[in-house]
Amino acid sequence: MVADKQLPRDRPTGIGIVAYNLALAMSRHGVAVDYVCKGPSKDEIRINDYFTIHTVNHFSRDNAFAVRQIIKQTGCRLVHVHSSSAFPSVFLSKLLGRIVVTHSHGAEPLHPLRLALLRQAGVELSDKIIAVSKDTQSKVVRTHRVPRDKVEVVYNGVDTGVFRVVSGNEETLIKYGLGNLKGLILSVGAVQRRKGQWRIIESLPAILKKWPRLAYVNVGTAYDSSYRDKLIERVRELGLSQAVRFIEAVPQGDLVSIVNLATVCVQPSVLEPFGLAVAEEMACGRPVVAFDVSALPEIIENGVDGILVAPEDARGLTNSILNLLEDPSLSRRIGEAARQKVATRFTWDMAATQLEGIYERLLPNC
Repeated sequence: MVADKQLPRDRPTGIGIVAYNLALAMSRHGVAVDYVCKGPSKDEIRINDYFTIHTVNHFSRDNAFAVRQIIKQTGCRLVHVHSSSAFPSVFLSKLLGRIVVTHSHGAEPLHPLRLALLRQAGVELSDKIIAVSKDTQSKVVRTHRVPRDKVEVVYNGVDTGVFRVVSGNEETLIKYGLGNLKGLILSVGAVQRRKGQWRIIESLPAILKKWPRLAYVNVGTAYDSSYRDKLIERVRELGLSQAVRFIEAVPQGDLVSIVNLATVCVQPSVLEPFGLAVAEEMACGRPVVAFDVSALPEIIENGVDGILVAPEDARGLTNSILNLLEDPSLSRRIGEAARQKVATRFTWDMAATQLEGIYERLLPNC
């Protein structure tokens, strides 16, 4: 398995979390996995009897060399890649007669042109494409013009041993300057335009009229600094500086605590290939409001285990948040249904089992 991201413990990213947890779950099932990823230096880390991590410093240059060495040492018959930058491994593996699986985590950037061409070539050379949702599957089929039966859906999972219902630690709020609150609206996601944080900010004046001691917090790295600056400027214009916080990535334990302390979780993204943060919040038993776009309706059943709102419905977003704030019994009912859904449909063990079935069909004699 090849991923151009660092280990989640070093730098958590969506693709890195998915690739690592799939590899780990399969190793728990007795599948031998050699995992090639970015790292500060070339290293080999043994996690258990079936899972070995191989870090490379210059990933785009060296990933194929690492894969070649692993194939030579282990006789590995299948290579599973998670990004276009791993195309050298795709090409080498096909030359060596190996089965290749490519994981599609959503629409990667179309520019520079080189990446687009590599992505198309990788899709064409692959024996199977794994999509993280039905929405992503449809986009892969349409964009890359491949047969639908070449693309299979394997939903991402959640580590329900980590993301679970726990007693909120008030000291965590104090640590991040969020003490003395009477309500917390939380979104978890990188600060970039498609994540839509400005939509929540625009709804806050009406919400704060009824909940003046409430705060809105976004946890996530500011990938788009100009967008973050515009958000902060709009917050100032609306006089909301005391009620809005942007927090960079936090330790996983703190994140779980903050999620559990949230009154309402909101995912205002207008493009979400899966929605990993949404599933993690649901696993913690929190009510989630999200837009009815991309893959989010595949995770949330409106009114049952979450609330879905049309992206253009600003009033609907505001009213949905207010309804959950004002009706604790509704919040509890939706949160409990959300927790049960994740536990029964979106776990890494389930994803790994499905992926193993795909491998077995590709390698009938394994």
